[in-house]
Amino acid sequence: MREALVILPGVTADRRKRAFVAEYFRSHTRFDVFVPVLWQRLGLPFCAGQLRRFIERRIASAGYDQVHFLCYISGGFILRLAASGWRFDRCGRVVFVRSPLQEQVPTLLVERYGRLLTLIKAGKMVVDLAGGAKDRLPLPRTAQDQGLVLERGVSQLASSLGLRPEDFEGLKAAGEFNLPGGRGVLLAEESHDEVYTSELLLDRVACFLARGSFDTEEGRVPSCGRQASSS
Repeated sequence: MREALVILPGVTADRRKRAFVAEYFRSHTRFDVFVPVLWQRLGLPFCAGQLRRFIERRIASAGYDQVHFLCYISGGFILRLAASGWRFDRCGRVVFVRSPLQEQVPTLLVERYGRLLTLIKAGKMVVDLAGGAKDRLPLPRTAQDQGLVLERGVSQLASSLGLRPEDFEGLKAAGEFNLPGGRGVLLAEESHDEVYTSELLLDRVACFLARGSFDTEEGRVPSCGRQASSS
């Protein structure tokens, strides 16, 4: 069975982080890995249109039996908006990497600097993420399970805006961090600065994409690499 993985990084992912996560999954899974270039400074609707065109031109016609998605915060909202406007029936597993702490950052930036200055300095995506409309987007229809990773750590940017580890539990209780129909929720100790390059976390994500579970055995993450997947 031919399977693909589409990785949708978040707005803060630099070139090094994008390259690391892409190479990790190319080296450790049997999926064909794609990281579409989305112009996140132009905002959520624009990127959703880019993703739809990417799926139509590069993925839908390639004959994959299943196409999985790994989405980091803004990437997840891009997928949710894009999926509401396509007829793509080969969507397999989806992992959403989210953060009750990091997702306060756009709102705090707008409160501190105003919408116009935030738009100029950080781009339209950050302003879009500060609104509540994104949380009402439906989850994509999938043929397999959806998983949720919640970052417990505090990034440098979030810390500079006054967020602390003890804020996690209260923010996590918000309804938007529920995943209806989701089969797996993983509380990760990493912050948003680390989720692209933590091999331990990426291995657990690879396990979920391969078999629908973040579970470990006796505290050890089982290998979900190419040899293990093909055996």
